[in-house]
Amino acid sequence: MMKLVSDFQRHSISDDDSGCASEEYAWVPPGIKPEQVYQYFSCIPEDKVPYVNSPGERYRIKQLLHQLPAHDSEPQYCNSLDEEEKKELRLFSQQRKRENLGRGIVRLFPVTMTGAICQQCGRQICGGDIAVFASRAGHGSCWHPQCFQCSSCNELLVDLIYFYQDGHIYCGRHHAEHIKPRCQACDEIIFADECTEAEARHWHMKHFCCFECEAALGGQRYIMRESRPYCCHCYESLYAEYCDTCGEHIGIDQGQMTFEGQHWHASEACFCCACCRLPLLGRPFLPRGGLIFCSRSCSLGDDPDNSDSCDSALQSKPSSDAFDDLNDSDSFPPPPPPVFFHPSDSPSPSDPPAAVTEAEDAPAAPVRSSTARVSFREPISCSYSVEEEEWEEEERVEMQRREGEDEEQEEDGEEVEGSLGHRLRFCTEVPSQMDMLGKIIMPAKTMCYYYYRLFNSSIRALK
Repeated sequence: MMKLVSDFQRHSISDDDSGCASEEYAWVPPGIKPEQVYQYFSCIPEDKVPYVNSPGERYRIKQLLHQLPAHDSEPQYCNSLDEEEKKELRLFSQQRKRENLGRGIVRLFPVTMTGAICQQCGRQICGGDIAVFASRAGHGSCWHPQCFQCSSCNELLVDLIYFYQDGHIYCGRHHAEHIKPRCQACDEIIFADECTEAEARHWHMKHFCCFECEAALGGQRYIMRESRPYCCHCYESLYAEYCDTCGEHIGIDQGQMTFEGQHWHASEACFCCACCRLPLLGRPFLPRGGLIFCSRSCSLGDDPDNSDSCDSALQSKPSSDAFDDLNDSDSFPPPPPPVFFHPSDSPSPSDPPAAVTEAEDAPAAPVRSSTARVSFREPISCSYSVEEEEWEEEERVEMQRREGEDEEQEEDGEEVEGSLGHRLRFCTEVPSQMDMLGKIIMPAKTMCYYYYRLFNSSIRALK
């Protein structure tokens, strides 16, 4: 590694490589005064400043190994290269050093000069500020110390060593990858005529193998996980999910259903209600306690025959069967039985609505747990006409007296018909028989008045 770094220094195009000795830092920019060293490192993040025996020094060593890999320039650090590939590697390394390699120069920006623009962030560098210059990028090109980074990985260029290509500066690793592909297995540049490419990555032909068992994958099925290829057998044994119903693993060729970390085979036998075993593929389902159910009744352990899928919270997939059920007349509940009321029992409009109860012998309506929508109907008005006859004055007074008694018990005579309507308006459904009820009760009451008056007239005539 020392030979590699010294080789970079010999090929550096800096005007001054004398450096600055300092016991506080493991490395300082070459060619600057001691007072400028602190000014330069004050611009760098604290955890990346290379103090001796500090995290910053360890970061620098790590970046030297990563940004300037030895096998990118020296054949002796590579594995099993033939003579032709070694020759290409030497030519490749020499060309990069000759045309692209450089080292940044740190110096104060002259106070007398107009401020320049940082090539990375676009902000101005004023006179008296510390800046990094790269001669390969052209005269006047400069960066803030914290902005002198690789254009690919955005990491600080270790020891200010850069490679310039097409208007950008790179670290040694990513500049080499900009020209040649790199094998994901051995991390070396590929100089062979053939290579394997998968998932936008490259491998030597002999290195494209299963990460677990090292079986060759050329022309075979494979699965990528975390940028590593696996054969189907190893992937299933390492990463396959297990079905929550049958406990068997779900193969890579099998469909699966997933919900909040749970997995099932995409089959009617596995993805079904835990209570009644109703298949739930394409149907709503209700998760509860790590199990799935078709309805709330099943989740509570009730009779599944009375379950209703409207309680379910989730839909696995729209199913055409759901639409077919709407066309089936048997799926609708039967109409409610007629409810009969007596006019004398009808409440006044100011009374609160009374609960409507069914007859004891009426069949029980299907119980649905969903919220019922109650619609209120306007009162039903009943009209009738009575043939007028001539009555004596006493009979008129008697009729008014009896009508007054009716008002004390119910309502006035004209609103007797309305009282029936007030009772009906609290019903969610008004049977058709109620229309006949108004037509029968009211004329019957009128006939009672008629015979009553006729009887009184006959008694008076006998007297």
